[in-house]
Amino acid sequence: GGVVSGRRVRTFDVGSQTEGCAADDQTGDLYIGEEGVGFYKYGAEPGAGSTRIQIDNVSGPNLDDDVEGIAIYYGPNGSGYLLVSSQGDSSFAVYDRRPPHAFITSFAIGAGNGIDAVGSTDGIDVSNAALGSNFAQGLFVAHDGSNDQGANNFKLVRWSDIAQSASPPLLIDA
Repeated sequence: GGVVSGRRVRTFDVGSQTEGCAADDQTGDLYIGEEGVGFYKYGAEPGAGSTRIQIDNVSGPNLDDDVEGIAIYYGPNGSGYLLVSSQGDSSFAVYDRRPPHAFITSFAIGAGNGIDAVGSTDGIDVSNAALGSNFAQGLFVAHDGSNDQGANNFKLVRWSDIAQSASPPLLIDA
């Protein structure tokens, strides 16, 4: 009948400003970005409590204040990546999806073909699904808050372009 309802099953304090989050349906983990601090892993189930593990912070070499978006690239048998936007340097950090979530690489979306670079990102997402001929091996989407045209927009990038630009190349599992 078009009605959605819910009930609160859990609350916890993240510490300060919460930004992006992503839930891993396969592992039962919840990843939360805390602006100006870093990003953490929590248990996603209602009874998981408030225990958290910090995966990385903005005072290290991989993230530059602020952490904004978090996305999960699912690979076979629990493999894949955690992608985290690093707003301060307009880059995206890639971590192993499997614990201990080691940093792998980072990338940026530069200007080209008449399209400006991505900056001031507030959110990201990634899919390994084949999404038509333009995105047959998956898609990465980034919010662009510093668009040359003056308005916010989104940049869509072939996952294969990102994966193949890394050394060694990242997994492509469409």
